[in-house]
Amino acid sequence: MLHLPIVVIFSSLVLALAHHPRKTNYNEETARTLLQMSAAAYGDLQQVCLNRIHSSPYTVLTPLEGRCDGLFDTCAGYIAASDVDRQLIIVFRGSKTDWQIVFQGLEYFVPIEFYGMGKINSYFADGVDVLWPRIQQVLRNPMYSNYTVTFTGHSLGGALAAVAAARTVAEGLRPGHQLTVYTFGEPRVGNVDFAASFDELIQNSYRVVFGNDIVPHMPPCKKTWIFTGACVPSPIWHHGTEIWYPESMSVGSNYVECVGEPRGEDATCSNKHNLIFYFRHFIEFIFHNHFVYDHRHYFDIEVPAFGKAGCTIG
Repeated sequence: MLHLPIVVIFSSLVLALAHHPRKTNYNEETARTLLQMSAAAYGDLQQVCLNRIHSSPYTVLTPLEGRCDGLFDTCAGYIAASDVDRQLIIVFRGSKTDWQIVFQGLEYFVPIEFYGMGKINSYFADGVDVLWPRIQQVLRNPMYSNYTVTFTGHSLGGALAAVAAARTVAEGLRPGHQLTVYTFGEPRVGNVDFAASFDELIQNSYRVVFGNDIVPHMPPCKKTWIFTGACVPSPIWHHGTEIWYPESMSVGSNYVECVGEPRGEDATCSNKHNLIFYFRHFIEFIFHNHFVYDHRHYFDIEVPAFGKAGCTIG
């Protein structure tokens, strides 16, 4: 009799999984780890963070940093490797200043053609370009030729991660099936052609979005109505699969694998909010000089602060 509750609970879990089968290969444990690695890019204690985050040894191979706009803002990150897991993880830092975010938005109006895949925001292309020599050097190193490669980043870092992954395939440095992309609060990167090309080349790509985070909705897509409705094919469109946590990101929280229509801009996920809703949050960001809470906080950590503190809370 003492074992009956356990049997009942287990049976309930099996039944729940049967009614809510997984739709993608998204792994929350992997996402939590990569979010912490993305946070580490905001500080100067990447190796300290890696030692705390991973059970198997990961080593920082090289830092990444370069000037990526006319205001002397930098794009940055680092590359880590594990000989045990036989994996490279290429991590990109998010925006460092508010003006850097403004520059990203302005560059939306200057899209550029990207390896015949479609058009992307030129700021993101330039950001990857200044970091590319070191990334390319590591990817071409025979020592890592059979390592899987994961690209990750938060905010701007997510956009750079996506562009770098696409460039890796476009330049023949790795086939798409060897790549994984996890991003957090990533803005829209390119047009609908780029999104389609990206999704064809790299299937294992997940854009994690928390609650009402405004950044994944910037720049805004064109709607079926002026302020509401689903996104329609336009000069700006999301790639990959959105993973939406509508309420909480604590352990055990519900999330949605957004594989509905339109592809990349599932109207039943975070896109269900209208433009007036997000415009209000954008005004809050501009005039109160801070990120919207949901953009700063993923998986219950304040992302930049967590990384700057060496991946400790408190």
